[in-house]
Amino acid sequence: MGSRFSSTHILRALVVAVGIGIASFSLKPTSVAPTIPPVEPQTITEPSPVADEPPAPIHQAIPAEMRGVYLTGWSAGTSRAVARTLDLVAHAGINTVVIDIKDATGKISYQPQDPELVRIGAGTNRIRDIGALIDTFHQHGVYVIGRVQVFQDPFFATKFPEEAFHTTTGDIWRDNKGIAWLRPNSTVVWDYIASIARDAYGQGFDEINIDYVRFPSDGNLKAIDMSSFSQNRVGTMTDFFTFVDTEIRGKGIPVSADIFGLTLSATGDLGIGQELEAIAPYVDYVCPMIYPSHFWEGSFGFAKPAEHPYEIITRSLGDGIAKLTAANIPTTKLRPWLQAFDLGALYTPAMVQAQVQATTDLGITSWLFWDPKNLYSTIPRQ
Repeated sequence: MGSRFSSTHILRALVVAVGIGIASFSLKPTSVAPTIPPVEPQTITEPSPVADEPPAPIHQAIPAEMRGVYLTGWSAGTSRAVARTLDLVAHAGINTVVIDIKDATGKISYQPQDPELVRIGAGTNRIRDIGALIDTFHQHGVYVIGRVQVFQDPFFATKFPEEAFHTTTGDIWRDNKGIAWLRPNSTVVWDYIASIARDAYGQGFDEINIDYVRFPSDGNLKAIDMSSFSQNRVGTMTDFFTFVDTEIRGKGIPVSADIFGLTLSATGDLGIGQELEAIAPYVDYVCPMIYPSHFWEGSFGFAKPAEHPYEIITRSLGDGIAKLTAANIPTTKLRPWLQAFDLGALYTPAMVQAQVQATTDLGITSWLFWDPKNLYSTIPRQ
């Protein structure tokens, strides 16, 4: 699979083909004058015009102060959700949209252009014209990020089961939701993700956001066959992010990575291979999911963390800032996901604004809002 995403073999084939062509058409000197046949009158036919290649997309600059919302591929494919998002742009200061490229199904939300992605059937028509959609947002000055769920991918695991996690008895391993995962040490998977990212950037996305960049956190973890891994989880993920830095970010494509919010305060990798200081050097932004509802009861001394958005964000994000500062990594790389949905508490506009206030009080000027329903009714309007 890896070679299918590489241009090396194609280049070698072209070199051989050119060499054969030159040998076939080389002329040898001769002492005999050639006979020139009479020239018959000919009708010259003008060549058919060759269709121009589509122009390269013009990308938006990264907003200095980002305010974003997330859309599923299904939502982004509807005029209603697009209109609702543009209303947020006009009346709530939103300047960024994050759209699912590849979600928990493993399928791409639109039709890719990369021939290999087309061949394996990775695309769908949830978004019928991705170029037109991105152009619409760009016309309103909106920065467009494409979100890719990386290692949670039942589609690729079915197509290429050798790249998936297996149980110690040889079956494909699945999490509590019955979803298969890809092995984070598979270079075939790495190449696949890079191909999706480059294809998406070529179709107009301004940035690639990678999520599920970790080992599984639920399911029968003890049943996973780890015999193919030569490093621990953090080392494996560092290898992956090094690849991302070279093969995606190194191609001029901005990259951000989503991580568990608990990673900011935890000692160690939470058993999933995520450590803030080990990831931040290889991406442009780290996006911790610091939803107050996702913290355990008793976190930071609060029995119900979701009811204390300002305090939870202050403590959690503050821990992340301290970690990056100690590692001499710019704290401007932090761009958190904030809660705009009901869980653990009924989230009001005041509670959403409290998270924003906590973020800005810490000197972080960019953030993203998450609402799985994509409604964002609690985002304060201007």
